Amino acid sequence: MSLKLLALAGVATAALVAPVGAQVAKPAPVATLVTSVDIPYQQFTLKNGLRVIVHTDRKAPVVAVSVWYDVGSKHEPQGRTGFAHLFEHLMFNGSENAPGDFFAPLKEVGATDFNGTTSFDRTNYFETVPAAALERALFLESDRMGHLTGAITQGVLDEQRGVVQNEKRQGDNQPYGLVQYKLFGGLFPADTPYGHTPIGSMADLDRASLADVKDWFRSHYGPNNAVLVLAGDVDAATAKPLVEKYFGDIKTGPKSVLPTVTVPTLAAPVNEVMKDRVAAVMISKNWAVPGMLDPDAAALDVGGTVLGGLASSRLDNALVRKEKLAVNVSAGYSDMAQIGMFTIRAIVRPGVDPAVVSKRLDEILADFLKTGPTADEIQRVQTQAVAGRIRGYESVGGFGGKAVALAGGALYANDPGHYKKE
Repeated sequence: MSLKLLALAGVATAALVAPVGAQVAKPAPVATLVTSVDIPYQQFTLKNGLRVIVHTDRKAPVVAVSVWYDVGSKHEPQGRTGFAHLFEHLMFNGSENAPGDFFAPLKEVGATDFNGTTSFDRTNYFETVPAAALERALFLESDRMGHLTGAITQGVLDEQRGVVQNEKRQGDNQPYGLVQYKLFGGLFPADTPYGHTPIGSMADLDRASLADVKDWFRSHYGPNNAVLVLAGDVDAATAKPLVEKYFGDIKTGPKSVLPTVTVPTLAAPVNEVMKDRVAAVMISKNWAVPGMLDPDAAALDVGGTVLGGLASSRLDNALVRKEKLAVNVSAGYSDMAQIGMFTIRAIVRPGVDPAVVSKRLDEILADFLKTGPTADEIQRVQTQAVAGRIRGYESVGGFGGKAVALAGGALYANDPGHYKKE
């Protein structure tokens, strides 16, 4: 389950007084801001199938390097859950020609924003390096793409398996941490691509042998199953010979097959009750909905934010401020590549009957479905969303920069410019 959290940070501001008679610029319309966003790119494909996308941005002498593999938990068969996430960690542990901590040689050259993540749909790795250190980053990324298995020993596997299992324990022991398993198990059949979470099961991780994980790597992490994005102080003419030099000798591997996914419909509403050592009752209402490429994705996102994603959303105003039935509420759309989830959640105020809160959630949702959002609500959601995107695109890399936009569009929609459609 993906929960959207809104963090508010205190910011010190200084009062600015405009000169008498000075004209104050009017805010630009959201539509104008949208049309002004442009991330030009060039792309080429190596003979081994590696797709390379290059965006030139000379405002700082840095380059974001982002490698996205078309492998996530939705590609895991039963009995091998958690393998994609396990490999995220194994690929941080050094490769045949660069043993040890993958991050150490990046830190030596002043790299920033280095990390990796695993989702239902992909595994990605990224770092932002000084332009002069681009070759080092390309060498490291190419070595773990083409020369990793020799560095995976039984000791390394056992160590990283333990790290992943500890992450799972930490997540499970958070308040309401076990809800995600009940949620995905209740909405999606266990034998379908989205029927388990990326963290996997302890039993499957325990059973993973050295041969199993090496076979998994050879089956999914070839160059023809990846997208490489370079964004920043680099151009295609400079990038192409460097990418050929470091990635060109890696052999083509199997291509991930896009699984067949349909949005499931339950025969009847399902109510589940879980008990845990937490102080307040949480009510979570969830629906399986279409994924990020569906025409309804934007409407689901806007609707969820109107209901519970704004500082003054309908749920906040009704249940927290006015009626004081809940201490926290949220609503939102979690978009995966082929499927999505719509969630409404409330933390019940101590002493309040949860049944009363559940009923009010249903009533507020029914009213929203009947009357729809107001023009002002939509405007606020649009402004918030577009402002967030534009802030993210000020960076070339990291978790939400321009490299991310191009890589995600290429992997999910076969269109690096898909961010414009969104």
